[in-house]
Amino acid sequence: MYFFRDIFKNLNSEEAFRIGSAISITHCGFALVTQDGNRITVKSKYQFDRHGFTESMIVDKEGKHYNVNNSLWFFKWDSIEDWHSIEEGKQLDIKYYGFRIPLIGAFPNVVRINKVNDQPYIKSEITEDDIKKCYP
Repeated sequence: MYFFRDIFKNLNSEEAFRIGSAISITHCGFALVTQDGNRITVKSKYQFDRHGFTESMIVDKEGKHYNVNNSLWFFKWDSIEDWHSIEEGKQLDIKYYGFRIPLIGAFPNVVRINKVNDQPYIKSEITEDDIKKCYP
């Protein structure tokens, strides 16, 4: 972590802006390209501390872990309320992005949660509006 701090402290504002923009565009593209949706049955939920930040997680019946967090790219700011309303044993339709990468401790990030009300599951695809939000 200190490695990056030392690199960025020597940049002028234009260089820092360019690097920050490149990182933001790359992350936005990652969020849009890797998004997916599933109907899951919640097996359990838990929270843990990672470097001073609380991570709110859910686990489905197949043992897949999902991080329920806020997302700039999907304009989601109420994740903690969503996590608290999740009930174990219930089915949810979720939209998420990302992959499980154990080496860096990454989990798929849930950005939309809908409780199942006996309606058939319809998988959503990337829409032009999603792309326009990221690339105006």
